Amino acid sequence: MHGVLFWRANSGCDWSDGDFFTPRDTSQLVTWQDGRCSSDFLSSLPKPECHLGVSTGFGCATIFWYMKHRPKFLEDFNVAGTIQDYVVSMLCGLDSCVMTPQNAASWGFFNTATNQWNENILKAAGFPIHLLPRCVPSGGLVGQTCSAWHGVPAGTHVGAALGDFQCSVYSCMTAPADGVLNISTSAQLTFAMPADFTPPDSPQLESSISYFPYFDSSYLAVAASLNGGNVLATFVETLTAWMKEL
Repeated sequence: MHGVLFWRANSGCDWSDGDFFTPRDTSQLVTWQDGRCSSDFLSSLPKPECHLGVSTGFGCATIFWYMKHRPKFLEDFNVAGTIQDYVVSMLCGLDSCVMTPQNAASWGFFNTATNQWNENILKAAGFPIHLLPRCVPSGGLVGQTCSAWHGVPAGTHVGAALGDFQCSVYSCMTAPADGVLNISTSAQLTFAMPADFTPPDSPQLESSISYFPYFDSSYLAVAASLNGGNVLATFVETLTAWMKEL
């Protein structure tokens, strides 16, 4: 969700093998677990005009890192997005990237109140603005499949990619008063904010609660933990090692 993939417009994939596509002119995926952006590097970035901060692995932070350390790398690509945005673009044969606020907020430097990137701030820092995706409302359609895909016929409507966390909540939150505990790589406890809620104007780095954009201009209050599925996986690996030793 926070990661970034780069590709070249009109040559990001190859459909010649039949009803599926294979990546072609793309980069490796840089995920939210990427640790290349140190705290010193992040503190050197301009301050965003949004309520969510920027961490290592976030799309805009990674692009800033490439600008400073590997500027030639960015010259090979003219489109960027999350991995799910890439899939949508390839399915629809788009020559650009379309993104929802759910994913844009996870990149950093995106104001969810105005649904706009911090373009003036980014331009002043020399950021490659052309790599910023165009944003559409969460739940909106962006096109149709350009070819049959694993049994899905050509011409099928395709929606803009959504955030994985928001989807996990949407799948089980049956009433506005529900709370949801999501255990994946880490873990998040969340509940829906009132319809008239407005997040702060700037990142509240000392707060243990973040506000993620949801659907229909609403927000989720999220308390995230570093411990979740990663701890369970380590525990299982430890048990497996013990069993082998025994």
